[in-house]
Amino acid sequence: MAASAIERIWRTTAIVMCAAVPTSFYVLGDLTDAFPGVLTVRSEAAGPEFGPRAVAEDWERVGAEDLLPAPKPAASPADTADLAERMAAGADLPVVAGGLAFSVVDAETGRTLAAREEGTALVPASTLKLLTAAAVLRQYRGDEVLTTRAVVQDGVITLVGGGDMTLSEDDLRELATQAATLAGAQGATEVSVALDDSYLDGGANPAWGNNGRAGGWVTPTASLALEEGWLDGEQYGPKSATPARDAAERFAELLEEAGLTVAGEVTGARAPEGAPAAEIHSETIAELVRHTLLISDNTTAELLAHLVALARGEETTPAGAAAAVDAEIRELAEEIGVAPEVIASLEIHDGSGLSRQNRVPPALLSAVLADVASGKAPALEQILFDVPIAGLSGTLADRFEAEGTEDASGLVRGKTGYLGGAATLAGVTVLPDGRTVGYSIVVHGFDGADAAAARAAVDEVAAEMVQVD
Repeated sequence: MAASAIERIWRTTAIVMCAAVPTSFYVLGDLTDAFPGVLTVRSEAAGPEFGPRAVAEDWERVGAEDLLPAPKPAASPADTADLAERMAAGADLPVVAGGLAFSVVDAETGRTLAAREEGTALVPASTLKLLTAAAVLRQYRGDEVLTTRAVVQDGVITLVGGGDMTLSEDDLRELATQAATLAGAQGATEVSVALDDSYLDGGANPAWGNNGRAGGWVTPTASLALEEGWLDGEQYGPKSATPARDAAERFAELLEEAGLTVAGEVTGARAPEGAPAAEIHSETIAELVRHTLLISDNTTAELLAHLVALARGEETTPAGAAAAVDAEIRELAEEIGVAPEVIASLEIHDGSGLSRQNRVPPALLSAVLADVASGKAPALEQILFDVPIAGLSGTLADRFEAEGTEDASGLVRGKTGYLGGAATLAGVTVLPDGRTVGYSIVVHGFDGADAAAARAAVDEVAAEMVQVD
């Protein structure tokens, strides 16, 4: 395909995406230079680290009708009639060997446009994080923050967790400095330190199996943690078994750096009511969702699931968190008209997708994503621009580079997933005829040694959605 033709496709598709869901795809239109803006696809993609707010998050989003004339479709709807056949051809790839399921759903009408084994409940791997994100955004506005407090009374400083597992060393030092000032105002130069971690029950999830803390995959959920409990600062490095306790012990050290003498070991105790307190705050829940989806962070995904349980008034144990997400997604699926038999096959055992017991039918996940892209669910809309973009960002930055898939780079948005024998991708894109769709693709049953080939097969199937030849 000539370079000029590729450029026209990129520009046209980006404009269509902005027209289809203007509040969600403005950033992509800017990225692809479909209209003026500060972003460009020629900029180097940001690394997968927890950091600043999303670019353009606070911009006023202008309706497409005020920005551009309505785009002319690149093809007629009839031209997509063979979409299922072209995507199903991926089942013949050697690594797939028939183990392929997918569903593509029109965001505007809710109609299934292409499907294969769409009702079969399969291991979702990390695409489950999309359902966790949807569940938490249904329960929270997104602008809420998690508060960590230090309560100072009678020579005791009680560190009180409020769910923030993303505390940095600087955050904890600031809280220690404030607490030391309060203690000094009360005439205390020597204090003891207590930990109140009653906000969440948390803990490790047995459903993770051998994909838990011991393998470096996830930190047990806690009411607070320093740097997510990542002991060497690496996403898949060693994880703390007692993240709240570790944070409290470091807090005690920082109190001494702030000029206090700390007596004894950290003890567990509930904070006294009404006592003077210092506090610090996390990023917003919306930002935690963005971070989780962009780099597929298992630790924050599990935290978000626990927050769903907290909001629903259910137990904040790992089992309670999984059950809360499961219940929330069943309610959502019923609201958008997913078939009862499809909903019945859903099984959620964690918030991150690490459990091999999880089962999600592609028909359900694609229907949820189509609803997200429809503009009818404003609370969930941020998911559209939180998920990685093929070839550009997050866990998709190095994907869609193989011959036959490169034209999908920049056009397909999706959350990746991989878990021994299952390679998955689910997200949103725009077909060449201008229709916005939600999709879910699963390649399953392959040998773990063929992981790279399985991911490439997923990309090849996904690329068919945006092919114009």
